[in-house]
Amino acid sequence: MSGAIIGATVALVAFFLGWWGLNNGAGLVPASASAARREREERAIRRGARSLMAMAGLFAVMAALSLVTALADHPTP
Repeated sequence: MSGAIIGATVALVAFFLGWWGLNNGAGLVPASASAARREREERAIRRGARSLMAMAGLFAVMAALSLVTALADHPTP
């Protein structure tokens, strides 16, 4: 059961961090950079944010499987 809680917590944190990165990617790149460098770094930030959200999905699936396994192993009265 604790594995499901930890996995769900990691999934939530990773999802919201990725969501924040997608929405604020342009603001994280220095304004003094050249246009080509700004675009390249913004793409890298968005790519990283999407990867983080994909990882969050993976952790959510693992948390759900952990919960289902814990509930299936629990004897019913």
